[in-house]
Amino acid sequence: MIENQENELTLIYHSDKEEDKKMLAFVEAMDKYVTKNLNLKRQTLTETQLAEIADKMELPIAELLDESYIDRSPLENLLQSRMMSPGDLLTLLSQNPLLLATPIVIVGAKAYKYRSAFEIIKEISR
Repeated sequence: MIENQENELTLIYHSDKEEDKKMLAFVEAMDKYVTKNLNLKRQTLTETQLAEIADKMELPIAELLDESYIDRSPLENLLQSRMMSPGDLLTLLSQNPLLLATPIVIVGAKAYKYRSAFEIIKEISR
């Protein structure tokens, strides 16, 4: 489980994704939070951790899929993913971290997914 205090921020990102690298640079420059980083290229998330992240985001597991990622070789098509059980999706995401919609930011007990570093500015500066 990924636990944070209210003043801690955990960034889950994949260093092969350009937007994720931009988010990493932004988060590292922040001084409002104590930051931790989890690079999915080097570290994996378990199915349990992925389920907990979805719970913190208040989203169904299917919403963790990165629909913009180009290489969908683990999926024949997006419709197939919509028919998979939550457990199967968790296994797929755990084994294929590039398919996880990143970057994900965990602040305290909440988690958020962003498309860009600019989106986080609005949320965190509140």
